[in-house]
Amino acid sequence: MKAAEVVERVRDEGLGLVDLVFSDITGGAKALTIPATLVERTLERGYRFDGSALTGGMRSVELDLYLMPDPSTFAVLVPGEGDDRRGRLCCSVLRKDGQPFDGDPRSTLQRVIDRAAAAGIDYRVGIEMEYYLLRGDWTHLAVERDSAGYFDFGEDAVSRTRDSIVSSLASIGVGLGGAHHETGPGQEEIDLRPTGALRMADQLITIRQTIRTAARQFGLRATFMPKPFTDAPGSGVHVFQQFREIDGATDILRDEFDELSTAAMHIIGGQVAHAAAMCAVLCPTVNSYKRLNAGHRAPRYANWAHVSQTSMIRVPSALAGGAASIELRCQDALANPYLALAVALTAALDGIEHQLDPPEPLEESFSSYNDAGLERIGVQRLPGTLGEALDAFSQDQVVQEALGSYISDQLLTVKRAEWEEYRTVVGPWEHRRYGDA
Repeated sequence: MKAAEVVERVRDEGLGLVDLVFSDITGGAKALTIPATLVERTLERGYRFDGSALTGGMRSVELDLYLMPDPSTFAVLVPGEGDDRRGRLCCSVLRKDGQPFDGDPRSTLQRVIDRAAAAGIDYRVGIEMEYYLLRGDWTHLAVERDSAGYFDFGEDAVSRTRDSIVSSLASIGVGLGGAHHETGPGQEEIDLRPTGALRMADQLITIRQTIRTAARQFGLRATFMPKPFTDAPGSGVHVFQQFREIDGATDILRDEFDELSTAAMHIIGGQVAHAAAMCAVLCPTVNSYKRLNAGHRAPRYANWAHVSQTSMIRVPSALAGGAASIELRCQDALANPYLALAVALTAALDGIEHQLDPPEPLEESFSSYNDAGLERIGVQRLPGTLGEALDAFSQDQVVQEALGSYISDQLLTVKRAEWEEYRTVVGPWEHRRYGDA
């Protein structure tokens, strides 16, 4: 869709408001709402805003930045109860000279996509995203969850919410695969069909809010925490990566014998080599590592396999003639989707450029191995805490260069502060464990 078509659509739909959507570096979706009368001018010139919104209000960033809408992202959002119908445009952030702002996650992903395109590579991704639909506030959620299982229908409110989510996302042009109940009580999964990496990241920025809005209409609450409950499975985002030649005709992941190609092995090698540092971006919260450490099909090791779900990377079987994919399993829904795809693609390109070979694929369970045993078979654990992941990130120049020095420095500052706060706060577990000692 071009700018003139957006202006016409806003007029034809009778919309009064349009949200200019962008992302901060921690993955939060931000929006600036403008009246429909300003849409045409904003598409031409951008809209000036306070740049500290990109880093959670830190005042050390440039203030005079501009939101530049991408007209191809226009959609009419399904309103929540009592809300006005409105349009949505995803935006990049520009400096006043019209150049991309170094702290903009969307522009960062576009830069890496352009680098891949210059090497003749088209990067497409499909997504499986898990989350929980729950009742009440956090003091009651643990005892007011449904008891349906994997692919079950679930209770009526959950099923109706799922239907509403699917309808809402389809109406705004999200390329849906399917949606179903997951293994946890109240846990859901929604699948998105493969598309270009930038479009997928734009979709993910919108999806969380759409799911929350639908859940509220049925008296439920959606949470995207990676591990909301000790005794229930965590929620992840599985990224199915496709690599094709830029003309789309050739699958880079397959060789002439329909087996994994040399390039595919180097892509896996690059992502395994940079796994620990990537976790700081793909698994960006304290809670992320409670999901990884708990197991239950969550990856714990920087290796790859065809079947094992404890591996960071899995290569699923594909139909003959169908597109092959490399599944990255460690990410969760609290990651910034632009930055997550930027570091995953950069690690893959590094693997190709430097011909990095992965370790042998291993299907076995490693639960009985100590660190020495894992070292003997060439397997490394993924970071066990956010602090460990940040240390790895600070030492990995390839992953830092994917984000650029500005975002890398801001990310380390924000996330080290988060980790330090967690380390020093005394919580309920300590009260229960030691309060009467």
